[in-house]
Amino acid sequence: MNGRAAPALLLAALIGAAGPAGAACRLALALAFDVSASVDAREYRLMMEGTAEALRDPQVRQAALSDLPVALAAYVWAGRREQAIAVDWVLIESETDLAEFADRLQGFPRPTGDPLSIWGGRTGVGAALAAGERLLSRAPVCDAQTIDLAGDGESNDGPASVRLEAVTVNALAVAGNMPLDYDGAVDGLVGWYEVNILQGPGAFALEAQGFGDFARAMRVKLLREFAPLLLGAVGGGMMVR
Repeated sequence: MNGRAAPALLLAALIGAAGPAGAACRLALALAFDVSASVDAREYRLMMEGTAEALRDPQVRQAALSDLPVALAAYVWAGRREQAIAVDWVLIESETDLAEFADRLQGFPRPTGDPLSIWGGRTGVGAALAAGERLLSRAPVCDAQTIDLAGDGESNDGPASVRLEAVTVNALAVAGNMPLDYDGAVDGLVGWYEVNILQGPGAFALEAQGFGDFARAMRVKLLREFAPLLLGAVGGGMMVR
């Protein structure tokens, strides 16, 4: 299978047949990772290994397995026509389920395209959210749906964002690739995400201080996402550092 075909086949799964229904599940969480040109091979490894490390954390494991199960999926995204599933939906009902999901995510190879079409050149945030919505459309039936979008730059390919129905969008902004006062109005990338990306009940943005800080930031983020939504936490987004 060539480099062009593999991502295309994975992308096709985003709009495949409906997934399992009737599951007793409190949260369907789609983890979305930026693999555009600004993310090099080392940074990609830190992102995937950091997320796997966070998923293996004892507190995260306890939070994921408390109360009703959560369902997890993960995908990577770059330009507006470039999204691919890294791990399809898994209902997390045991420590083994969570460990296997972490292993599969850590081992997912970055799509590379071919010499005539380099997969991952530009940054299409709005298209990434639309792909997440399609993925969530065939998730196990859960009480809530969330996209957890991680990236290191603003959108430069297609719409900056799309509004989703009944989906919460959180963001993990990796600091370092944007000025501290982006457009003179918001505070760096985390501020850009707050303005353009966050939506839904309790939505929030969190900042990682570079890719070396990704595991810590993802751990904090997962603990918050796996926690029950507090009554009253239904307003606009907020930034967490």
